[in-house]
Amino acid sequence: MPSAFAQERSILPSQRSASVQALQAVAMETVPAVDAAALRAEDQTRSGQVGPYRYGKTVDASFSPERHGTWERLSSGAWLWRLRIRSRDAVSLSLGFTQFQLPDGAALYLHAPGESAVHGPYTAADATEEQHWTPLVRGETLIVELEVPAARRQAVRLRVGKVVRGYRSLPGRGDTAPAKSGSCNLDVACEEADPWREQVRSVGRYTFESDGATFVCSGALVNNTAEDRTPYFMTAEHCVSTPEEATTMVFYWNYQNRTCRSLGSAENGTVTEDDPGDQTSSGAVLRVRSGNWHDERQIDGKPDLTLVEIDDEIPDAYNLYFSGWSRAQMASTESVTIHHPQGHGKRISFDEDAPRVTGFGDELGGDTHLRIGDWELGTTEGGSSGGPLYNAEQRIVGVLSGGLAGCGIGSPGEDNDEPDWYGRLALGFERGDFEGATLADVLDPRNTGQETLDGRAQTDQVDATPPAPIENVRISRVRTRDQEVTLMWKATGDDDRSGTAQRYDLRFDTTRIETPDDLRQAQRVESPPLPSKAGQAETAVVDKLDGLRSGRSYYFAVVAEDDAGNRSPIATPQRKAVLTNDIKIETGGVATGGNASPSEARFVLNESQEIRVVLYDMLGRRVRVLLDDRKVPEGFEQRLQVPTGSLSSGPYFLRFTGDRFAATRKIVVVK
Repeated sequence: MPSAFAQERSILPSQRSASVQALQAVAMETVPAVDAAALRAEDQTRSGQVGPYRYGKTVDASFSPERHGTWERLSSGAWLWRLRIRSRDAVSLSLGFTQFQLPDGAALYLHAPGESAVHGPYTAADATEEQHWTPLVRGETLIVELEVPAARRQAVRLRVGKVVRGYRSLPGRGDTAPAKSGSCNLDVACEEADPWREQVRSVGRYTFESDGATFVCSGALVNNTAEDRTPYFMTAEHCVSTPEEATTMVFYWNYQNRTCRSLGSAENGTVTEDDPGDQTSSGAVLRVRSGNWHDERQIDGKPDLTLVEIDDEIPDAYNLYFSGWSRAQMASTESVTIHHPQGHGKRISFDEDAPRVTGFGDELGGDTHLRIGDWELGTTEGGSSGGPLYNAEQRIVGVLSGGLAGCGIGSPGEDNDEPDWYGRLALGFERGDFEGATLADVLDPRNTGQETLDGRAQTDQVDATPPAPIENVRISRVRTRDQEVTLMWKATGDDDRSGTAQRYDLRFDTTRIETPDDLRQAQRVESPPLPSKAGQAETAVVDKLDGLRSGRSYYFAVVAEDDAGNRSPIATPQRKAVLTNDIKIETGGVATGGNASPSEARFVLNESQEIRVVLYDMLGRRVRVLLDDRKVPEGFEQRLQVPTGSLSSGPYFLRFTGDRFAATRKIVVVK
């Protein structure tokens, strides 16, 4: 099964033909800039108000292949149309095609000038209500490429009617100054999320357009009693509340950090290494709504629920999950939420107490929401809106409307212990205000009346192939003064030796790590390298920030894990790392026996240097040179065999001479 973190990169039509014009020759259209500073100031004044997280403005446009861009004939006979679109100082750009009719065989792509992120191919099947909205491209310039079969150019009906101009970052790889979610958030890669791996695969972030602005929220795929994998997606009504908004939705799947970053660390507030544009879907149809936002711009009085049906076929390779749900009236004994704070990579939060049934924002009155008093681990932020609330049985019971939770202002590594309110799913099964439909009509199409439903995987295919054993694991360097150890190995695959594993489990201990029990008891390295494709070289640096201490010796072990939780065998370097403060020399002392067996000398250096080791008898006469000016690295135990079989009984001396030290050790031969 392919990795859940990447899909095959598309090859652009312009890359498949050597005769295409240079990109600089392609026509460019300019979109007016927006007052980003004023928009950010407006966002700041609205930070305490209910509403989705805004990141961009929508600018009207009217670009079409008939009047804009550059056409050229490819060597294959097909036509290629390209258009560059630029908006000065934009953080990101994306497009709304208000007309999207393509003939059979035509395919459209979007990319940045460096072609580092390619979206597409998009075909006629990707239209929703004859429109198509695209994922964002980072930077102030994007390129549209359309390839059309030779005889079908006149059948193209395409119009860029909207350009989404991002004025603040939705985090993602390559950002130079992204917005930061608080460092009290918990990555879904952390071991606390292990019991929730299926539900993690259900949650996605999405963007949408409304009233000339663009926003980001969270939500989750949900199962239905037909269990037919219809892509129903649950979110908040204050995010998406109209059919027009649903049409503009762009979904980003499996966007999450691959490693668990420490709570409170600076790294934990930065963007993830994953690419949010790797796995996307576009367009949705509104099915159910139960809320007041669409006509009153407030939440009170209704549970703030929206259910849409995604209008794209989601590839099985994404390996997603359709969450179960509960319409039972009773509250859960504890709660978990999974979400995208400020559009960041996916996070998870835990509340160990039972939520209370209240109105939105109320402490006691009302019954539309579930109140979370405070999160014991993790939090929520803007962009988390619409995220699912799971009960102890791992079923959705609500979606996030809003609240006061967040990371502390003075202590960003800790949450502020403030409440959140989640619209109750149970009420959505009873009431609906869009064409009279309720959640029961859509999620219980067999009219079973059942109160609960378990989730199910996107595909029944089971990944039973673990990553192959990791090869060539070794300690390549030790820096004793810095308490730093560098390890290297060859990357294994997701399935045996193909693809890319999901994560590494790298650990160390002062004793050898040979069994699963040894591994569990060893100390985990919190930020191992992200896995590369099978066969590539990997490098990991472990230092005092990970827990290494001066004066100790350490053994290491590494395991690869795939997206289905399959793990490779434990791989360990043969040698240990010795973080010695001083030069250590140990000898065998006494060699005995008729044919005295070789004695052994062991030594460790605290800095790399050339070493000479010579054996002398008691009169100072040189017997043998054991090591002749060889460069010896620091931090590794060295072993020297001292052949004593031909020596007479008596004392002998080993003389160690380095660039910056000299030492003598005595051995005795007894026959």
